[in-house]
Amino acid sequence: MAYKNILVHLSEKRASDNAVEAALSIAQNHGSRVIGLFAGLPYDMPQYISAQLPAEIVNAYRTNTKEQADKLIAVFEKKCADIDVKCESRTGDWNDLIERVICTHARYADLVVIGQPDPENDGGYTRDAADYIVLNAGSPVLLVPTRTATHGFGGDVLVAWDGSANAARAIRDAMPMLEKAKKVKVLAVDPKPGRHGLGDLPGADIAHHLSTHGVVAEADHVTSGNIDIGDVLLNEAADMGADLIISGGYGHSRLGELILGGVTDTLMKKMTVPVLMSH
Repeated sequence: MAYKNILVHLSEKRASDNAVEAALSIAQNHGSRVIGLFAGLPYDMPQYISAQLPAEIVNAYRTNTKEQADKLIAVFEKKCADIDVKCESRTGDWNDLIERVICTHARYADLVVIGQPDPENDGGYTRDAADYIVLNAGSPVLLVPTRTATHGFGGDVLVAWDGSANAARAIRDAMPMLEKAKKVKVLAVDPKPGRHGLGDLPGADIAHHLSTHGVVAEADHVTSGNIDIGDVLLNEAADMGADLIISGGYGHSRLGELILGGVTDTLMKKMTVPVLMSH
Protein backbone atom coordinates (compact mmCIF):
# COMPACT_ATOMS: atom_id res chain seq x y z
CA MET A 1 0.00 0.00 0.00
CA ALA A 2 1.12 3.55 -0.68
CA TYR A 3 -0.37 6.97 -0.09
CA LYS A 4 -1.41 7.88 -3.62
CA ASN A 5 -3.98 10.53 -2.67
CA ILE A 6 -3.66 12.75 0.40
CA LEU A 7 -6.52 15.05 1.39
CA VAL A 8 -5.61 18.15 3.39
CA HIS A 9 -8.04 20.63 4.90
CA LEU A 10 -7.41 24.27 3.97
CA SER A 11 -8.43 27.01 6.38
CA GLU A 12 -7.16 30.36 7.58
CA LYS A 13 -5.98 28.93 10.91
CA ARG A 14 -2.31 28.41 11.79
CA ALA A 15 -2.92 24.70 12.31
CA SER A 16 -3.97 24.46 8.67
CA ASP A 17 -0.63 25.89 7.52
CA ASN A 18 1.19 23.16 9.43
CA ALA A 19 -1.22 20.55 8.07
CA VAL A 20 -0.42 21.61 4.50
CA GLU A 21 3.33 21.47 5.21
CA ALA A 22 2.91 17.98 6.65
CA ALA A 23 0.86 16.79 3.68
CA LEU A 24 3.44 18.12 1.24
CA SER A 25 6.25 16.47 3.20
CA ILE A 26 4.49 13.11 2.97
CA ALA A 27 3.79 13.65 -0.72
CA GLN A 28 7.46 14.28 -1.43
CA ASN A 29 8.45 11.08 0.38
CA HIS A 30 5.76 8.90 -1.17
CA GLY A 31 5.19 10.42 -4.60
CA SER A 32 1.63 11.30 -3.66
CA ARG A 33 -0.95 13.65 -5.09
CA VAL A 34 -2.26 16.20 -2.60
CA ILE A 35 -5.88 17.32 -2.68
CA GLY A 36 -6.38 20.70 -1.03
CA LEU A 37 -9.97 20.99 0.20
CA PHE A 38 -11.54 24.25 1.30
CA ALA A 39 -14.57 22.83 3.07
CA GLY A 40 -16.15 26.18 3.87
CA LEU A 41 -16.44 28.54 6.81
CA PRO A 42 -18.03 27.44 10.10
CA TYR A 43 -21.76 27.37 9.45
CA ASP A 44 -24.07 25.79 11.98
CA MET A 45 -27.17 27.94 11.68
CA PRO A 46 -30.42 25.92 11.56
CA GLN A 47 -31.95 25.85 8.10
CA TYR A 48 -35.25 27.27 9.31
CA ILE A 49 -33.36 30.39 10.42
CA SER A 50 -31.01 30.70 7.46
CA ALA A 51 -33.98 30.40 5.10
CA GLN A 52 -35.37 33.62 6.55
CA LEU A 53 -32.20 35.67 6.23
CA PRO A 54 -32.27 38.62 3.81
CA ALA A 55 -30.74 37.90 0.41
CA GLU A 56 -28.02 40.50 0.91
CA ILE A 57 -26.74 38.72 4.05
CA VAL A 58 -26.69 35.35 2.32
CA ASN A 59 -24.92 36.82 -0.71
CA ALA A 60 -22.35 38.54 1.50
CA TYR A 61 -21.63 35.25 3.25
CA ARG A 62 -21.24 33.44 -0.06
CA THR A 63 -18.91 36.17 -1.35
CA ASN A 64 -16.77 36.02 1.79
CA THR A 65 -16.58 32.23 1.56
CA LYS A 66 -15.49 32.36 -2.08
CA GLU A 67 -12.84 34.99 -1.35
CA GLN A 68 -11.42 32.84 1.44
CA ALA A 69 -11.43 29.79 -0.82
CA ASP A 70 -9.70 31.59 -3.69
CA LYS A 71 -7.00 32.98 -1.40
CA LEU A 72 -6.22 29.72 0.36
CA ILE A 73 -6.30 27.65 -2.81
CA ALA A 74 -3.90 30.06 -4.55
CA VAL A 75 -1.42 29.76 -1.68
CA PHE A 76 -1.79 25.98 -1.60
CA GLU A 77 -1.26 25.56 -5.34
CA LYS A 78 1.84 27.78 -5.26
CA LYS A 79 3.37 25.73 -2.45
CA CYS A 80 2.77 22.56 -4.46
CA ALA A 81 4.23 24.08 -7.63
CA ASP A 82 7.32 25.33 -5.78
CA ILE A 83 8.30 21.79 -4.79
CA ASP A 84 6.84 20.03 -7.84
CA VAL A 85 4.11 18.08 -5.99
CA LYS A 86 1.04 17.03 -7.95
CA CYS A 87 -2.09 18.63 -6.57
CA GLU A 88 -5.80 19.22 -7.01
CA SER A 89 -7.99 21.87 -5.38
CA ARG A 90 -11.60 21.45 -4.29
CA THR A 91 -14.26 23.45 -2.49
CA GLY A 92 -17.28 22.31 -0.52
CA ASP A 93 -20.87 23.47 -0.43
CA TRP A 94 -20.93 26.87 1.27
CA ASN A 95 -23.77 25.94 3.66
CA ASP A 96 -22.76 22.39 4.59
CA LEU A 97 -20.93 21.46 7.78
CA ILE A 98 -17.15 21.47 7.32
CA GLU A 99 -16.62 18.07 8.93
CA ARG A 100 -19.24 16.45 6.69
CA VAL A 101 -17.63 17.91 3.59
CA ILE A 102 -14.24 16.60 4.66
CA CYS A 103 -15.61 13.12 5.37
CA THR A 104 -17.33 12.99 1.98
CA HIS A 105 -14.04 13.70 0.19
CA ALA A 106 -12.12 11.43 2.58
CA ARG A 107 -13.85 8.44 1.01
CA TYR A 108 -11.59 8.89 -2.00
CA ALA A 109 -8.27 9.50 -0.22
CA ASP A 110 -5.67 7.26 1.40
CA LEU A 111 -4.92 9.74 4.19
CA VAL A 112 -6.63 12.82 5.61
CA VAL A 113 -4.53 15.60 7.13
CA ILE A 114 -6.07 18.21 9.43
CA GLY A 115 -4.78 20.68 11.99
CA GLN A 116 -4.96 20.20 15.74
CA PRO A 117 -8.26 21.46 17.13
CA ASP A 118 -8.18 24.78 18.99
CA PRO A 119 -11.25 24.80 21.27
CA GLU A 120 -9.92 27.67 23.42
CA ASN A 121 -10.23 30.09 20.51
CA ASP A 122 -13.24 28.82 18.57
CA GLY A 123 -15.76 27.76 21.17
CA GLY A 124 -15.00 24.08 20.66
CA TYR A 125 -15.98 23.98 16.99
CA THR A 126 -12.71 22.55 15.64
CA ARG A 127 -12.63 19.92 18.38
CA ASP A 128 -16.12 18.72 17.51
CA ALA A 129 -15.15 18.69 13.85
CA ALA A 130 -11.92 16.75 14.49
CA ASP A 131 -13.78 14.16 16.58
CA TYR A 132 -16.37 13.73 13.85
CA ILE A 133 -13.69 13.31 11.18
CA VAL A 134 -11.69 10.70 13.13
CA LEU A 135 -14.87 8.72 13.76
CA ASN A 136 -16.43 9.02 10.30
CA ALA A 137 -13.77 9.61 7.66
CA GLY A 138 -13.27 5.96 6.81
CA SER A 139 -9.61 6.83 6.26
CA PRO A 140 -6.67 7.33 8.63
CA VAL A 141 -6.48 10.90 9.95
CA LEU A 142 -3.20 12.67 10.61
CA LEU A 143 -3.60 15.47 13.13
CA VAL A 144 -0.85 18.06 13.01
CA PRO A 145 0.01 20.21 16.05
CA THR A 146 -0.29 23.96 15.83
CA ARG A 147 3.05 24.93 17.34
CA THR A 148 5.45 22.33 15.98
CA ALA A 149 7.41 22.26 12.74
CA THR A 150 6.34 19.27 10.68
CA HIS A 151 8.67 19.13 7.68
CA GLY A 152 10.51 15.85 7.34
CA PHE A 153 8.74 14.05 10.19
CA GLY A 154 8.22 10.29 10.45
CA GLY A 155 11.82 9.22 10.99
CA ASP A 156 11.32 8.17 14.60
CA VAL A 157 7.89 6.69 15.29
CA LEU A 158 6.13 5.69 18.49
CA VAL A 159 3.30 3.17 18.11
CA ALA A 160 0.70 2.96 20.88
CA TRP A 161 -0.30 -0.70 21.16
CA ASP A 162 -3.13 -2.18 23.22
CA GLY A 163 -4.12 -5.09 20.99
CA SER A 164 -7.38 -3.44 19.95
CA ALA A 165 -8.92 -3.42 16.49
CA ASN A 166 -8.43 0.34 16.25
CA ALA A 167 -4.73 0.06 17.13
CA ALA A 168 -4.26 -2.72 14.56
CA ARG A 169 -6.05 -0.65 11.95
CA ALA A 170 -3.85 2.36 12.72
CA ILE A 171 -0.73 0.27 12.20
CA ARG A 172 -1.99 -1.04 8.85
CA ASP A 173 -2.96 2.47 7.79
CA ALA A 174 0.46 3.82 8.80
CA MET A 175 2.45 1.07 7.11
CA PRO A 176 3.75 3.31 4.28
CA MET A 177 5.29 5.58 6.94
CA LEU A 178 6.50 2.72 9.11
CA GLU A 179 8.30 1.15 6.17
CA LYS A 180 10.27 4.37 5.66
CA ALA A 181 10.95 5.11 9.34
CA LYS A 182 14.46 4.94 10.78
CA LYS A 183 13.32 3.93 14.25
CA VAL A 184 10.05 2.39 15.44
CA LYS A 185 9.08 1.67 19.02
CA VAL A 186 5.92 -0.22 19.98
CA LEU A 187 4.77 0.71 23.47
CA ALA A 188 2.11 -1.09 25.50
CA VAL A 189 0.90 0.75 28.59
CA ASP A 190 -0.57 -1.31 31.43
CA PRO A 191 -0.79 -4.46 29.27
CA LYS A 192 -3.07 -7.25 30.43
CA PRO A 193 -1.45 -10.70 30.71
CA GLY A 194 -2.80 -13.99 29.43
CA ARG A 195 -4.07 -15.20 26.10
CA HIS A 196 -6.86 -12.60 26.03
CA GLY A 197 -4.36 -9.85 26.78
CA LEU A 198 -0.98 -9.11 25.20
CA GLY A 199 0.79 -12.21 26.49
CA ASP A 200 4.02 -12.51 28.46
CA LEU A 201 5.94 -10.30 26.02
CA PRO A 202 3.59 -7.36 25.31
CA GLY A 203 4.16 -5.94 21.86
CA ALA A 204 6.29 -8.85 20.65
CA ASP A 205 3.61 -10.23 18.34
CA ILE A 206 2.94 -6.91 16.59
CA ALA A 207 6.69 -6.24 16.37
CA HIS A 208 7.09 -9.60 14.64
CA HIS A 209 4.25 -8.75 12.28
CA LEU A 210 5.97 -5.48 11.43
CA SER A 211 9.23 -7.33 10.77
CA THR A 212 7.53 -9.31 7.99
CA HIS A 213 7.00 -5.93 6.30
CA GLY A 214 10.65 -5.02 6.71
CA VAL A 215 10.00 -2.77 9.72
CA VAL A 216 12.42 -3.30 12.60
CA ALA A 217 10.52 -2.35 15.74
CA GLU A 218 11.49 -2.36 19.39
CA ALA A 219 8.74 -3.61 21.72
CA ASP A 220 8.42 -2.26 25.25
CA HIS A 221 5.80 -1.98 27.97
CA VAL A 222 5.36 0.27 30.99
CA THR A 223 2.91 0.80 33.83
CA SER A 224 1.20 4.15 34.04
CA GLY A 225 0.81 4.41 37.79
CA ASN A 226 -1.29 7.50 38.42
CA ILE A 227 -0.37 9.12 35.09
CA ASP A 228 -2.87 9.43 32.24
CA ILE A 229 -1.99 6.93 29.50
CA GLY A 230 -2.01 9.68 26.90
CA ASP A 231 0.56 11.58 28.95
CA VAL A 232 2.66 8.42 29.24
CA LEU A 233 2.73 8.22 25.44
CA LEU A 234 3.63 11.89 25.06
CA ASN A 235 6.40 11.57 27.64
CA GLU A 236 7.78 8.50 25.87
CA ALA A 237 7.64 10.30 22.52
CA ALA A 238 9.66 13.17 24.02
CA ASP A 239 12.20 10.82 25.64
CA MET A 240 12.88 8.88 22.44
CA GLY A 241 12.74 11.95 20.19
CA ALA A 242 9.76 10.62 18.24
CA ASP A 243 8.37 12.88 15.54
CA LEU A 244 5.20 10.83 14.89
CA ILE A 245 2.76 8.91 17.09
CA ILE A 246 0.48 6.19 15.73
CA SER A 247 -2.61 5.37 17.76
CA GLY A 248 -6.07 3.95 17.46
CA GLY A 249 -8.74 6.61 17.84
CA TYR A 250 -11.58 6.42 20.35
CA GLY A 251 -11.33 2.91 21.69
CA HIS A 252 -14.02 4.02 24.16
CA SER A 253 -17.02 6.20 23.44
CA ARG A 254 -16.32 9.78 22.46
CA LEU A 255 -18.62 11.08 25.20
CA GLY A 256 -16.91 8.93 27.80
CA GLU A 257 -13.49 10.22 26.79
CA LEU A 258 -14.60 13.84 26.82
CA ILE A 259 -16.11 13.46 30.28
CA LEU A 260 -13.71 11.04 31.94
CA GLY A 261 -10.62 11.53 29.82
CA GLY A 262 -8.87 9.04 27.57
CA VAL A 263 -5.90 8.55 25.28
CA THR A 264 -7.53 10.17 22.24
CA ASP A 265 -8.72 13.13 24.29
CA THR A 266 -5.26 13.70 25.77
CA LEU A 267 -3.48 13.43 22.43
CA MET A 268 -5.96 15.82 20.81
CA LYS A 269 -5.35 18.41 23.51
CA LYS A 270 -1.63 18.04 24.15
CA MET A 271 -0.01 16.65 21.00
CA THR A 272 3.50 17.95 20.38
CA VAL A 273 4.14 15.88 17.22
CA PRO A 274 1.78 14.69 14.47
CA VAL A 275 -0.54 11.86 15.50
CA LEU A 276 -2.00 9.38 13.04
CA MET A 277 -5.32 8.00 14.28
CA SER A 278 -7.61 5.32 12.86
CA HIS A 279 -11.04 4.24 14.02
